[in-house]
Amino acid sequence: MDVWKSLFALARRRSVGPPIFILAIAAAVVAYLLVPTTYVSTTAMVLTTPTTGGTLSADPKEPAGLTNPLLQFNDGLRTTAGILILSMNTPEMMAKLGVRPGGPTQVTINDGRTNPDLLGISTNGPFVYIEVDSKSPAVADATVRRAGQLVRQELAARQRALKAPPSTYISITDVVPPGMPEAKRTLKWGAAAGGLLGVLVIGFGLAYLVDRVRAGRRAAYVVHAPWIAQPQRTAIPAPANEPGKPSGDGPDAPATPPRQTGGMDDETAIIVVVPEESQGGDRPAGLRLAPDPDGAGEDVPRRASRAG
Repeated sequence: MDVWKSLFALARRRSVGPPIFILAIAAAVVAYLLVPTTYVSTTAMVLTTPTTGGTLSADPKEPAGLTNPLLQFNDGLRTTAGILILSMNTPEMMAKLGVRPGGPTQVTINDGRTNPDLLGISTNGPFVYIEVDSKSPAVADATVRRAGQLVRQELAARQRALKAPPSTYISITDVVPPGMPEAKRTLKWGAAAGGLLGVLVIGFGLAYLVDRVRAGRRAAYVVHAPWIAQPQRTAIPAPANEPGKPSGDGPDAPATPPRQTGGMDDETAIIVVVPEESQGGDRPAGLRLAPDPDGAGEDVPRRASRAG
């Protein structure tokens, strides 16, 4: 479950999800364009007996009766169809059709078992089904027509070789004549789907692997990182009064505020204005600085009006 959540989270990332999807679509389009389109041309034929049947009358004055060829399907016709199918799938016949192994044109000749329309009735009728796949529609059409002619020639040649009476020759009729070749894009869509899924799987797999490696590195750094202790700042005590300085107990002692401590880096000077009494009326009043940590305060003279 965590894997799927991680994959969904990766898909929502702008730096991971959209590039992989765009690359997958591009791979699907390229695969679809690179795989060539194949064209399929088919034909279906059925073997029938002559109207006079398969027996020639010994007395020419008494000919055999006429019958409907469509009512004379039997195992003999199916056997003949099987013989034709086997003879047409030999390398010699394929060479006559211009088909070579691994070439761009492929020929399939059977009794219709590969055709969904003939699959249900192929066991009841002597069918010969021909299918040609080629990258060229003209080649597909020409090959399927040439294959039909070879089947007819092979049937006639075998009957002549057996010295069958010409009046009893089995004929072959087109059930589905060769038509216009149809485009077959199954391979193209399969290649496009494979390219799309392949890029998605590989892309998100690599992204998930990289994400897990980075997460493992971050976890290892947090566990093994040294703890850095911050130095604690101690309070600076207020300096004691020096000899000769006011002790701070007299009435004229300046009110020194307590020095604030709390780890502050900057020292702040506090100025307190203390009026001094004039001595003899001749000394002007002045300003006095509060004692700082390094020494006593200073007198700051200023002009003041004389009393009286």
